[in-house]
Amino acid sequence: MAVTDHVVDAIFGFSFSGEVREPFPAVIRALEETKVPVTSVDAPSAWDIENGPPSSGLGSAFMPTALVSLTAPKPLVRHFKGRHFVGGRFVSLSIADKYGFEIPPYDGVDQVVEVATAGGKG
Repeated sequence: MAVTDHVVDAIFGFSFSGEVREPFPAVIRALEETKVPVTSVDAPSAWDIENGPPSSGLGSAFMPTALVSLTAPKPLVRHFKGRHFVGGRFVSLSIADKYGFEIPPYDGVDQVVEVATAGGKG
């Protein structure tokens, strides 16, 4: 990672659960240790979709620089402290109401919007 200026973390999808298996522990350790900015897609790798980062062990020290939530923020965002974006402007208000989530205010025809996080950025 020393020869790149940004890393995209899209290893696991939001439905990931269970133990992180080889060869991914080394990748997640590298994500934890890098000083290069990291953008995670939908869920930071090794994080639980409901509960956020593990309380200890692999992934517990991983805090990406930015998070791009697809469609809607997942419950784990309450543990996230970087820049947070929501992408995927294709959910109608009636669907959002039915499933109990808010659609962020997109500007014009933008497909991505930056939203506030618990960490105060955004």
